[in-house]
Parts: sequence; structure tokens; C-alpha cells
Amino acid sequence: MSIYGVTAIRKCGTELYNEARSWACTLDLPYIPRPIHGTLDQLLREKGLKAVLVATHQGPQVYTEEGILKYHPSMGVPRIRNLKRGGSDHLAQACGFRTGMRVLDCTLGLAADAVVASFLVGPEGKVVGLEASPVLYWAVSQGLKTYAIDDPDITASLRRIQPRLGKAEELLPTFPADSFDVVYFDPMFRKPVGNSASMQPLRPASYHKPLDPSMIREALRLAPRVVVKERDEDLLRSLGAREIQGGKYSKLRYGIIRREEGDQ
Repeated sequence: MSIYGVTAIRKCGTELYNEARSWACTLDLPYIPRPIHGTLDQLLREKGLKAVLVATHQGPQVYTEEGILKYHPSMGVPRIRNLKRGGSDHLAQACGFRTGMRVLDCTLGLAADAVVASFLVGPEGKVVGLEASPVLYWAVSQGLKTYAIDDPDITASLRRIQPRLGKAEELLPTFPADSFDVVYFDPMFRKPVGNSASMQPLRPASYHKPLDPSMIREALRLAPRVVVKERDEDLLRSLGAREIQGGKYSKLRYGIIRREEGDQ
């Protein structure tokens, strides 16, 4: 039984109804007609769902018990603006992003990290993002095509990201060896970081399987450098990180695992 479903707003009309049915078919998820009465919360409870993808006139939205998620690139925008002013970025430093690099983001989410990577590797590079949650994948993949901002560099960076639907542990083996220069993991934290209301709806819709050493080994087959974002330094070291970076005032840490270290 699926923990995700697809529906549409009430009085959606034929076009939105057909669109929602098409999404459900593409994602292999059940389409759930909206009853005349009742809330989306009731729909989640009655159908036993974690999240539902809703077709609206403003595009796809994800509804969970924590609220509505409309696509936005989250902190990706201010981070790129900071970089354009000459500032630094902890992820960029850990991954060593440079023009022309090939990047695999195994936990795409809202693509906040992927858009920073896309901006730094430029049109000559490549950023592929994997997303395991089908409802989140659909909202984000459509958002990457349509979301616009008054900075053409950021808009172009969003458009260049290549989203792929699937679980990292299943998709990693499908890529040829040495397909990328860096592979990045930002697994969903067991406890939320901060109290961002805009990010809360993301948690129930997300995939929560923790990383394991087999996934790190597979990632090292694809790239000479693997970077993992975590708060627990002991966990990072257990995954093979011998170098850990992070901001002085931040709890977040980036563990760097290099192929020559993983092969020892």
C-alpha cells in the first residue's frame, strides 16, 4: 500500500483533473478523488497517507500533516547571492566545486544544495539530483522548470539541474564507474534542524533511510570524492570520513571521504 497519493483541488475542472490523473499514472501512485466535504488532513488519515500531491492552478503542491509545500529553492538563493558578493559556502568548500565538474546529489529535496552546485559548475558542468519521494520529486522537478527569480544566473542554474526519481541505493549501481567528480549525501536528520515553518511539510514527504557503508562504497565507484552532511561527527567517521569541515557557529558538518582512503 502506497504512503503517497495524488489528488486535485475541489471544483478543479476537466483540465486539472486530467493533469492529476496523468501525474498519478506517471508516478505509479493512486489517484484519490476529493470528497465534497472533508479536509486534506482527513484524507491523509482515512487513506493512511504520509503525503498527497495536489494539482492546483498554481502547479503541483505537496500536502502533509505539517502543512503545504510549494516549490521554492529554500536557502539556495541567498547562498548564491552571498557567493556572487565574494562570500564563501561550506558545501562548496567541502565538495570543491569548480567550473565543469560533474556532481551527483543523492538527496535532492528542494534542490537548495543542487542549485548552488549548478551555479558553481556552470553550463560546462552537470548536476544530477536523485529524489526517492515521488510526490516531492514531482513538485520539485516541475518547479525547476518553471520557478523564476529576478536573477537570471539563479534561474539558469535551476534549469540545468537534472532530477531523477528513485532511491539512491537503487540508482547508484546503474551509473557507470567514474561518472562524476563528487557525490553528495544530505540524509534527512533524525531530528529537525531549527524551526523553519516553510520546511516542516518536507519531513513527512521525505525518504528517511539512513546511509550505510555499502552506499558509500558504491558512491566511491562513481566519484573520487564523497561528501556527507551530518551533525554527528562519530557517524561521519564511521562512514569513512577522515576530514570533517564545518562552520565555527554551525552544528552542521561535512564529512569528506576520498576514494584512496576508502580503498585502503
